[in-house]
Amino acid sequence: MKINIPNSLFFRLFLLLFIILTFSYFTGREIFIHLGLDHPVASISSQNPFRLTSLLIRLIAVSITAWIAALWLSKPINRLAQAAEELGRNLNSPSIDETTGPSEVRQASKVFNQMQTRLQQQMEERNRFLAAVSHDLRTPLTRLKLRAEKIEYKELRSDVQSDINEMTAIIDTTLDYLRGDERPETTCLFDISALVHSIAEDANESGNVISVTGNALPIRLRPIAIRRCLNNLIENALRYGERADITINENNEAVVISIHDAGPGIPEDKLEVVFAPFYRMESSRSRNTGGVGLGLSIARDMATKNGGSISLKNSPDGGLIAILVLPKRQLESDQ
Repeated sequence: MKINIPNSLFFRLFLLLFIILTFSYFTGREIFIHLGLDHPVASISSQNPFRLTSLLIRLIAVSITAWIAALWLSKPINRLAQAAEELGRNLNSPSIDETTGPSEVRQASKVFNQMQTRLQQQMEERNRFLAAVSHDLRTPLTRLKLRAEKIEYKELRSDVQSDINEMTAIIDTTLDYLRGDERPETTCLFDISALVHSIAEDANESGNVISVTGNALPIRLRPIAIRRCLNNLIENALRYGERADITINENNEAVVISIHDAGPGIPEDKLEVVFAPFYRMESSRSRNTGGVGLGLSIARDMATKNGGSISLKNSPDGGLIAILVLPKRQLESDQ
């Protein structure tokens, strides 16, 4: 039978301290016994009925000491790990306190905060660059739109305007994806079921076919991010599957939203690849059939910002199922 030993810093420190303290205690006892300064422990019950109790109390004391020491030593490391995890979700998360913990931990916290500051500066520089690029691209596109109005041939004018609109949409989508955390959003208690039903109603009024079953209690979310996530997933289902059947479930840990389309599905080896930016299964490069290739990338990014995840799987009955999992726990950045 294989025994699974926890592979954590806390358990390693606890085990090491427990072994050292126990070994030192019994070694000391043996030395005292050998020198005749104490009675052997062998005659526990016959000579001294309280000797076993004393031994157990000392072992418990050693265990508690090892436990507290291991907890004390591993706590700063856990704090760094939590900060790193939160940084992956939110670049503007609070900095780590550099004044607490051992000197090595304080130094690591200082370096971590410096890294976060440099990343924030790089993001700000990138956003300024994107703003400049956006302005430089929109200006000639606007001129092209105005000049297209002067084209006499109606069909040619319509084709040119269509191409310009497509270019504008591609630029807007790409810049929107690259901006990332330009506008940080705080969480609030949000009715995710109401949002799903609202999106479905709007889509049905536009002639699409969407059904929604199930409900969930409100949870803490970033509303704008989760709306973008659901919009992209539903739009993707309608583009490739013509309809979307949405199911909302919840358990003690999370709210699970499944979006099932009626499309052809995706090869098993492509279920993860399609989340890559600018990747498109459709090879015609037409935006009407294949999109820009950023919908699923943005959806996963928005889900991650809410502490959630997105996965895809092919349904046995046909079609593709996108599964959005949103944890019920409060996001660390707002605690």
